[in-house]
Amino acid sequence: MSAGAMGMGRLLLVIEDDGPGLPEDRRDEVLKRGTRLDEDVPGTGLGLSIVDELTRAYEGRLTLGDSDMGGLKAMLELPAAES
Repeated sequence: MSAGAMGMGRLLLVIEDDGPGLPEDRRDEVLKRGTRLDEDVPGTGLGLSIVDELTRAYEGRLTLGDSDMGGLKAMLELPAAES
């Protein structure tokens, strides 16, 4: 995990893992409420959809990509708080 300023009043939080990853053609699908691709473990399928909704509410952006570690990379870009 890493976090830092992007400039222009934006913050970037990057979370990566070394799991099985997520096919590019299914990334939009997992952002839908209640959608789960892994039915082998318990869960509701709400996590990424809630993160995406909150991010949009704060005028940010959630992007899913491939991690250099082999799994998924989630990049959360948000406006910096005003001081």
